[in-house]
Amino acid sequence: MHASSAQLLAVLMTVVNGALWVLVSRWERPGRTARIRAKLRPPAFISWGGDLAQVVPLLYPVVVVVAPGWGYDGWLNWSSGIDLVLQGVGLGLWAVGVAVVVWAGRVLGRYMSVDGLIVDHELVTSGPYRWVRHPVYTSFTAIALGTGLVFRSFLMVGFAVVWVAATRWWVAAEEELLASPQGFGDGY
Repeated sequence: MHASSAQLLAVLMTVVNGALWVLVSRWERPGRTARIRAKLRPPAFISWGGDLAQVVPLLYPVVVVVAPGWGYDGWLNWSSGIDLVLQGVGLGLWAVGVAVVVWAGRVLGRYMSVDGLIVDHELVTSGPYRWVRHPVYTSFTAIALGTGLVFRSFLMVGFAVVWVAATRWWVAAEEELLASPQGFGDGY
């Protein structure tokens, strides 16, 4: 893909990522003031690393729009004979990731913004939670990896790896909390 085509795709991805951010944040907003009954306390490097690895893939297309020589054709990008195939796979991963995180965000609503459980928290088993235990984490993994493949970026693939490492902690901690007596116990 030529740099100008990558810029156009980056504009589209930026608009979609922005809409994703607005939609999900509006659905989760009431959870920010909820009374917490059990809270997860991640180590700082997990919290900051996970947040950074979650936000950067959403913002990276802006870099490609503004500075394609750095974000798409720079020294942190690869070039190979199968770039178009990898970029197609990446675009598919990104699109599925965006669609599923919007779906999961809509189903979770105010529970999405809580690092733990609120007083009236209910176990969510509908929507994507019917098939995948952690669709939000899976979605952001797909978004990060897909963005890295679309823009042929070692940096973005690196952020995907950081995200997966942080997610492993979150998944283990959430599983433990949800199965505990403070969570849903045997019902989980």
